[in-house]
Amino acid sequence: MADSTEDYKSIWLHLYDLPFSHGYVTAGGVRTRYIQAGEKNAPALIMLHGMGGSWENCFGNIRAHAAHFNTFAFDMLGHGLTAKPDKVLEVSDYVAHLKNFMDEMQIAQASFIGVSLGSWVATKFATLYPDRVAKVTMISAWGRPQTDKPVPPDVRERMGRARSSRLEAVANPTWTAMEAVFEGLIADPKKRIPDLLAVRQAIYRQPEMQRSMANILGGIEPDIWKRNALTDDEVSKIGNPYLIIAAIDSKDVFLESSYAYSKLIPNARLVELTGASHWAQWERVDEFNRINLEFLLTK
Repeated sequence: MADSTEDYKSIWLHLYDLPFSHGYVTAGGVRTRYIQAGEKNAPALIMLHGMGGSWENCFGNIRAHAAHFNTFAFDMLGHGLTAKPDKVLEVSDYVAHLKNFMDEMQIAQASFIGVSLGSWVATKFATLYPDRVAKVTMISAWGRPQTDKPVPPDVRERMGRARSSRLEAVANPTWTAMEAVFEGLIADPKKRIPDLLAVRQAIYRQPEMQRSMANILGGIEPDIWKRNALTDDEVSKIGNPYLIIAAIDSKDVFLESSYAYSKLIPNARLVELTGASHWAQWERVDEFNRINLEFLLTK
C-alpha cells in the first residue's frame, strides 16, 4: 500500500483523462498491439520500447507528447501482446515490422523515441529510410559493433545476470522475478511501481512467451549482432537531428554507446542526466519530457 504522504503512482493516472485509442492492427501480417493519442493531423511520433518490454515502457511520456504530436507506441515483434513468430528475432525483423506498422497506419514520416533496443531499431531504420524519419531520441543507446577486447568480469557478470533474470522470469513469472527484472531497469525502488510489474507479469504469463523470449535473446548472439550492428560508417551518414540521453550515474555499455553515437552522428546533441539508470524516460520523466519536447519542437 502506498505511503499516505506520497502520491500513488500508476500507469492509469497518466492516461485516465487523456483521449486515446488502444487496440490491434495487422502490420505486414503481424497482429500488433498499439496505443495512439493526440491530433491525427499533427506530426507523427512513435515510441519504441526496450528488449522484453511493451509500449508501457513509455507510459509517462505519452500525455506530454500527445499535446503536440500524433503519438504512437506499439509492442514490437515478439514482444508484449504482439504476435510472436517462432524464429530468432533480429534487429532487421524489428525494422521491417516498424515499416509495416507505419505503412498500415499511413504514417509517411515520424520522429522516434527509442529506449535501448528501440534506439537501435530507430537508428537502423534511419539509416535505411532517412526520408521517413524526422528526428530521433535515443535513451540507453544500443547497437554498437562488438569489439574483440575482453569484456570486464563485472560487466560480463551483470550481462549474464540480466539474461538469466529474463529467462527465469518468463519460466516462472512470480512477483519476485518481476522485481528482479525491474531492478536492472529503474534505479529508484519507489519508481518500480506495481502497475509496471503487474503488466510485465501478465505478458510473461502468456503460454508462448517463454519461446519468444528465447528468440528475442537469440537475436543478440554474436553472429547475429554482427550483421545488425550500427557501424561507424552508416551512422556517420545520418543526416537527421538526434537527441541522445546519457544516464551518467549508470556506468555501462549504454552510456559508452551514448557518447560514441554523439561523436559519430553529425547532427546529434547529447544531454547528461543524473538520478537515472536504464529508463531515464520514466526515472526523470518531467525533465525528460521537457528536454525532448524542446528538441522535437525546435525547427
